[in-house]
Amino acid sequence: MKWWLRIVGSLYLLEGLGLTAQAFFVPAEFAAIWASVPAATLDPIAVRGMLVAGMPGVLTWVLLGAMMWLFSGNSAKGRMIAIVVIAWELLVWAPLDIVGLLNGFEVGRAAALITTHVVIGLSGIWVLRRAGRDPLAAAATR
Repeated sequence: MKWWLRIVGSLYLLEGLGLTAQAFFVPAEFAAIWASVPAATLDPIAVRGMLVAGMPGVLTWVLLGAMMWLFSGNSAKGRMIAIVVIAWELLVWAPLDIVGLLNGFEVGRAAALITTHVVIGLSGIWVLRRAGRDPLAAAATR
């Protein structure tokens, strides 16, 4: 489980910090990613709205990514943060991507996002279950 937490945590940190920088330095491009439209089509009010709507998710990636790294060496805390991440991927992000697909996201983009979130969630379940059954896998989180 330790390496799953570190790999997914690194992905979260990379994406979260990168998108946070984009929100501060090129907010129209940040808004365009979340709206799935060209940046030039968004007026300033739409950009502000997308910043306010998008930043909680982005900053949550940063927070969860840091927590995954911090707790990757602690079996109990690592299991808890893994459960949170699995639930977040499968119950928040995957359904959001489906809503996006039904509301104008390009099919390829939506399919890639749905696949990514489902793979992270299901691989997390697999790693979590394996760590619970296998003493060697559980010891590897320490």
